[in-house]
Amino acid sequence: MPESYTLLIGGIQGEGVVSTGLNLMRSLSSLGFYTYGSRRFSSRIKGGNTSFKISISTKKQLCTQDSVDSLFALDLETISLYENQLKEGGILLYDADLAPSFSKNSSLTYVPVPITQIAKESGALLMKNTCTIGFIGQLLGISEDDLIPSIKERYDKKGKQVVEKNLKVLSNSFGYKSDVIDQHKHSLGSKPVPTSRPLMIGNEAIALGALMAGCRFIPAYPITPASEIMEYLGSVLPQYGGVMIQVEDEISAVTMAIGASYAGVRSMTASSGPGLSLMLEGISLAGMTEVPIVVVACQRVGPSTGLPTKHEQSDLFTLYYGGHGEYPSIILAPSTVEECFYDTIRAFNLAEEYQCPVIVLSDLSLSLSPQTVDPLDYDQVVIQRGAMVTMDTLNHTETNDFKRFAFTENGISPRSIPGMKNGSHHVTGVEHSENGIPNDNEKNRKKMMEKRMGKTAPLSLGSEIKIIHNNRRSTLFLTMGSNFGIVKEAVESCGNQVDYGAITMIRPLPRKQLLEVFEKYDRVVIVENNYEGQLAAIIKQEIGYHHKIDQFLKYDGSPFTLESLRDKIGGEA
Repeated sequence: MPESYTLLIGGIQGEGVVSTGLNLMRSLSSLGFYTYGSRRFSSRIKGGNTSFKISISTKKQLCTQDSVDSLFALDLETISLYENQLKEGGILLYDADLAPSFSKNSSLTYVPVPITQIAKESGALLMKNTCTIGFIGQLLGISEDDLIPSIKERYDKKGKQVVEKNLKVLSNSFGYKSDVIDQHKHSLGSKPVPTSRPLMIGNEAIALGALMAGCRFIPAYPITPASEIMEYLGSVLPQYGGVMIQVEDEISAVTMAIGASYAGVRSMTASSGPGLSLMLEGISLAGMTEVPIVVVACQRVGPSTGLPTKHEQSDLFTLYYGGHGEYPSIILAPSTVEECFYDTIRAFNLAEEYQCPVIVLSDLSLSLSPQTVDPLDYDQVVIQRGAMVTMDTLNHTETNDFKRFAFTENGISPRSIPGMKNGSHHVTGVEHSENGIPNDNEKNRKKMMEKRMGKTAPLSLGSEIKIIHNNRRSTLFLTMGSNFGIVKEAVESCGNQVDYGAITMIRPLPRKQLLEVFEKYDRVVIVENNYEGQLAAIIKQEIGYHHKIDQFLKYDGSPFTLESLRDKIGGEA
């Protein structure tokens, strides 16, 4: 097969476009192919156009291609919106019931197919998505037998009759013969060895990571694009003795997470833009009281409601500088679905090791784009609970004399949890002494600030930037989050003329490694989806090297295109 094959399915939101794409991706993943899907959807439950673009390959996919080999239109708007994305020689299949009147591009092939008719006659109108999968299967040379398992899995919960009707629709769509489709049949080539690679979105990987890390409580308020995290954990936590609570707002969510974590239960919450703003007071409280919590920040377009279903990376300033006063926090920035899993586990360990808030920073594309992932290594799951005071120590402690906020060499104080004899202590959001009693003494305040602010300093010495070295030029393209995948694809397709990488911890910045980077490279191009160049601004403020930093920004609500990045790389190489 070619390096990759890309198709796009479009139709009215709420009529199964996403189900079509996911079922197809599951089938392809089980056959051994790698897939990556990107959704474009409006902020409505139903109505308006939605689309699902899928890139398929035998090699790992971390983004979709700009242009598509085939387009499947279930409504007229899909044709007007995406016809221009078809490659020369591409094929556009559309529901014959649409009867479009448009000026046809002579380089393309237009094929009406009876999607609605087959769905109605063989099952039900709602089964247009299954019919579409049948036509896609024909075009890609995937057999009906290869598609049946995902259809059965998808509709099993709806009952035997629904499964049988969908299978009949699938069979009849395969039974429809078209010489034009046969002429454009695009073989995916030799099948790779079938594997058990899962299909996941970043939010599912974060939720699974939390579960494996021992998280047993998530209070949250639904918000796009974070909701899948609470939905996933809500479905599985009861099996493990845990609880998900949908609360009245984000203030409640973060404070309930703090309370549960104080009680010793690994807890987290997840939100996006406006919800994160509401959480900042609570996050500050966790900083002052040194209660470990994990907050997942799935970024979308702001300010305010902005474009709630579109992609952006503009909450970095809020999370880096936000909150009142000064307190330590850690910001992890995974850039792949697999890293979402591992970094969430790490987030819980860091939160308890350094007793501070840890943010897992995601973005809409990373949170919601389904992709075939490599099997996760559960042997890497290690739970570290940090400096928990032992009962032996408490047995030698006088009642009411436990110093929860003791001054220690590394700034980290042993903590107890409610119920530990002689471990009780005072906890308050105001400045306090070593045993938690409010204390506004200037000497105590200065010493307590230095204790809190200094405890995460060792993290700045770590290697938190993954760099792929090509060693041909002195330019590094540095990015964060889902951008890593598209930068990787763009650099590779340009002949690996530059080095590239992603920063995986943004607070504290890996100062030591960054200084080494700026010593090595003549130019660092920072690629991010926001107007102000927030990551670049933070690095300039903390590290300097203004003269070596260039910015490549995009803030129109959509991810970077490969073409735009290739142009930028070409200008730098």
